[in-house]
Amino acid sequence: MAKQVSSLNTLWLVQCIRTTLPDVDVHHIVRQTFEKGPFFIENIRTGCPEPVAVSHLEDTDYWFSNIFMMALYDIIEEHITDPDFAYKCGATFYKTQSRLKTAIGIPLIGPYRLIKKIVSENDKYNRTKQAVIRSLKKGYVAVRLLHKPGIVMKDFGMHWHLGMFESYARLAGLTNIVGKVICVEKGPRQYGDPGQAIYDFELTFKDPGLLPRIFNLLLYAVPAVRELIDSAEFIQAKHNEQILHRDTIIQERTSQLVAIQKKLMDAERMSIERKLESLSAELITTEERERKAIAEDLHDSVTQLLALSVSSLKAYNRENPGQVVTRDVQGYLETALADTRSLTFQISPPVLYDFGLEAALEWLVADLCMRHPIEMDCINLLDHPLLLSDCQKVTLYRSVREAVIDCIKHSKADYASVVLYEEEGQKRIDIEDNGVGFDPTMLKKGFGLFALEGRLHTIDAEIDIVSSPGKGSMITFFLPAVQK
Repeated sequence: MAKQVSSLNTLWLVQCIRTTLPDVDVHHIVRQTFEKGPFFIENIRTGCPEPVAVSHLEDTDYWFSNIFMMALYDIIEEHITDPDFAYKCGATFYKTQSRLKTAIGIPLIGPYRLIKKIVSENDKYNRTKQAVIRSLKKGYVAVRLLHKPGIVMKDFGMHWHLGMFESYARLAGLTNIVGKVICVEKGPRQYGDPGQAIYDFELTFKDPGLLPRIFNLLLYAVPAVRELIDSAEFIQAKHNEQILHRDTIIQERTSQLVAIQKKLMDAERMSIERKLESLSAELITTEERERKAIAEDLHDSVTQLLALSVSSLKAYNRENPGQVVTRDVQGYLETALADTRSLTFQISPPVLYDFGLEAALEWLVADLCMRHPIEMDCINLLDHPLLLSDCQKVTLYRSVREAVIDCIKHSKADYASVVLYEEEGQKRIDIEDNGVGFDPTMLKKGFGLFALEGRLHTIDAEIDIVSSPGKGSMITFFLPAVQK
């Protein structure tokens, strides 16, 4: 195992878990970490490799690889749900006895010489990074940790460092300490990836001066006072944690509020869309009901009167064959009768209700061929009749009629076809022509063929348009799967 991280770090980590979380099994954590490797370490007494154990983490003579430390952090975070655990460990790091021995005289040297000493001795405890002082001002210091290229670093380790820097500041007798860690470069996510992890640490504080620092050190030697100071520092540490994570908490709460707002807006939009679909379906039904009523009125009144008039004139002309005027009137009335019947069918074709969509489309194609200079076929390849509600039949008929009329008006085609068939369980209606074609992206949304999309959506049908200039057009209607 590479010798990169001193066990001085793991010693307090184990002690902190045992002290603050007695229910957590440290041995189990280390066993799980070993299994992630596996990780072996050379026994400094026997020289033999052996699985990493808690005893190694507590022995200050051992060193561990960065890979092992990252694996250990991962397992700890699986067992300990407190997101501030790493910070708490670092913030109380001054309590470890081995570290206190190195801290004798810290209040005497002052905060600025102390930070220089920490930076200069960085390699004694961790060989994966370089510490650089970025700023030293009154009441403010900034340190940058530059990890070696390829070294993976996790937030756990950086929050530990933040707490540790604050622990040094406390040892120095400083007050009103506020720390912050800033990720400059996250570095590689896994070993083998390129990159360099870079983190900045900033501390603001109040320096009470040399004499108060020495006085506080002497005062701390009194057990009762030390207990009070430790309690106060714990409260201060909690306060610092809240400051440290304030931005994160604000971001989380903001994200939650945005998510809730989005859900409400989506729900409101879906409710409005459902209401619009229902209203659209009602409008289609109402419009068709009125069309049918008008068509029936035309058939029962005007058409019948025209038919009776034509019949009477025919009888008169048979008895008086030489009357030219009456023959002309008869021709006019016959034309008016034919146009009225055609108009009645166009407004609301009875065949749609009596015989279904297939028969109505066959009639539509035949009627348009008679009235326009284009050859058209209606081909029904379906094995069984379509099972559609009146609303579905009407919507599909009106949509196909509009598409066919657009073809006649704009395509300049001399042939078109309307084909009903089923493919892979999906019933379809294809309208194809050999006309000039067009660019579908140039269609204005909400107008023409695009307007059919919303209408078809209300009955769970869809439309697809395939065309390009000079290559004709194919308009496909995908029929609803169930009656609605």
